[in-house]
Amino acid sequence: MKGFRRTQSAEESALFSHQLSRALGEPGCPICRLVRESEERWIWTLLYEFTGDPEIHALFARSLGLCAPHADLMRKVVEGRRLMTPSGVARLYETVVKALERELQQGLLRGNAKKTECPLCTYAKGTAERQAYFLARLLSTREWQKEYEASDGLCWPHGRLVLRQASRGVQFWLMGDFTQRLERLGGLLSELQRKQRYDVPEPVTPEEADSWREALWRLGGMAFEGL
Repeated sequence: MKGFRRTQSAEESALFSHQLSRALGEPGCPICRLVRESEERWIWTLLYEFTGDPEIHALFARSLGLCAPHADLMRKVVEGRRLMTPSGVARLYETVVKALERELQQGLLRGNAKKTECPLCTYAKGTAERQAYFLARLLSTREWQKEYEASDGLCWPHGRLVLRQASRGVQFWLMGDFTQRLERLGGLLSELQRKQRYDVPEPVTPEEADSWREALWRLGGMAFEGL
């Protein structure tokens, strides 16, 4: 259960190119989508293959399990996927419960001890970095720029991540693209407010009606309800 390594093999480049191309064809931020997919795979692999791994148990004991959003995602995976039972979660969290119980019995306060980061948060950050690294390089070609322009584009958190790893030319191009998207979004938000006034008879367009939702994910990143 390890994160990505920064390598540039032909096979790995082809894999990430395929993933990014597919995600660009879906609604919303492509990196948000790929990170979410990787989180689900991480949970599935963890519960299917690694619930008996001593290193994983030690990792969960140090972090006191998963953070709230990732714990809820684990619940959704267990409840929503066939062939998945809650026994794996029980096995892992028995270790966490006993670890915290020992601390309390010894009079230790977790607030005074260093709690490690949620292991899935660590993995998700590595996934986002990896996808951003490859997208930054793919966007150096006009072919990929056109594909990106036809997509919904990145959220700002992942846009910043790509910018930090991009060449100067790609940075300039991507900042221009993001500026255009923000200008368009700002106009839609303004029109939505104007048309919702009681004295304006004009109908709200579908794009205007959805603009507030776009603003939420464009500035803060996407969240996914289902699996």
